[in-house]
Amino acid sequence: MSVLLISADLMTSSKVAPACAAAGLSCVTALNGATAADGLSPTTRWVLVDLSAPGLRPAELVAAVRASTAPAARIVAFGPHVHEAALAAAVAAGCDTVCSRGEFFARLPQLLAS
Repeated sequence: MSVLLISADLMTSSKVAPACAAAGLSCVTALNGATAADGLSPTTRWVLVDLSAPGLRPAELVAAVRASTAPAARIVAFGPHVHEAALAAAVAAGCDTVCSRGEFFARLPQLLAS
């Protein structure tokens, strides 16, 4: 099983990768929305979306995941709590879970274990 992380932030990657390893999952990182589909595979269980990633269009991303080889992957979007419009766009796009960055990191081990 694997996780696709969409984020250009090295600090985010450095926190997510060890959490994935601890859950027995491999982690693939896409630096932006344009290259995200390249990281999907039939074993992708989670798509973790940093809403600050460049070129990210939540509605297009959700549609691409659902039409991919990993249509059942759970999509979790996260971003700064002050970016209310971006969080709302992720909800409207159909992400399975949308939360603030702080909540995401606090819940990450539990999310990956479920």
